[in-house]
Amino acid sequence: MEQIKKQIKEEEIQTYYMADNKQGEKYFFLRRYLLENGKGTPYHRHEYLQINYICKGSGRHSISQGEFSICKGDIFVIPPNVPHAISSPIHGEIEIFEFEFLPTFINENFGDFKDVKSFLDFAYIEPFLVVENKVRPRLNLTGEVQNEVEKILWEGLKEFEEKKQGFELLIKSLLLKLLVIVGRAFTEDLNDRDTTGIYRRYRDDIFNALRYIEEHYNEKLSVPEVAQLFALSPSYFRYLFKSITMQTFVEYLNNIRILKACELLCRTDRKVLDISLDTGFNNIKHFNEVFKNATGLTPLQYRKQNKKAGTGF
Repeated sequence: MEQIKKQIKEEEIQTYYMADNKQGEKYFFLRRYLLENGKGTPYHRHEYLQINYICKGSGRHSISQGEFSICKGDIFVIPPNVPHAISSPIHGEIEIFEFEFLPTFINENFGDFKDVKSFLDFAYIEPFLVVENKVRPRLNLTGEVQNEVEKILWEGLKEFEEKKQGFELLIKSLLLKLLVIVGRAFTEDLNDRDTTGIYRRYRDDIFNALRYIEEHYNEKLSVPEVAQLFALSPSYFRYLFKSITMQTFVEYLNNIRILKACELLCRTDRKVLDISLDTGFNNIKHFNEVFKNATGLTPLQYRKQNKKAGTGF
């Protein structure tokens, strides 16, 4: 699967939408399916969240830049737009429960459940940890928790297939219960494995990255380069960076550069071209575009207005 995946270009990866659902449901979809004798799903992504639970057998899961084994009791979440595929062993089978849903299906409840927050941490962090290979890239449910999850999934599938009156509301309540159970299991797993330190370390790495950007803003910087400095994969670095700063890497870098350019425009009489080069913009046209988008003025207009008003830095 790995060799096939590497040959697929980004634009060739199939994207699935909830609107493609032939069952007619707008916000959710459930199914149980079997893969056997080396067969697998195509490498794809989707617009919605997808919970996968392995109810029988074993196989391989390829996601983003990583690939790992999965077996009965494993539960993992695929966030929107993350490429992945599942395959069965050459001489064997794997049976999977899929619970797909758009966040809007239960969006009004997200902020009310602490355990749902734990689930979202699991949903949006664990696929990137697969790449990092730092912690176990999925939960393996056992005992009472496994039985409870399987009971929820079987009941949800039955409701989905029979579509009796009020089935949407019942499926929604089952999904919320599932999120709480998985959220609790994830939190307990973190505590048991003492992996919370990993998150703290990564958070520190991002703050150090911010400091690095502020010190080297006038140099040619890229996500792969900065991520490598802190031993993070580019995909996980992007995720952490956006989560902490609420900006993309490029947005944050450009904001730093524009602030420095504003300072130079107000405090010096240097040419705009020289200022653009000194602040890391190697293209004057690009600099002017970014500057105007950020300030609403061209560099010369900004200089004239702020010097005349006696403002500046």
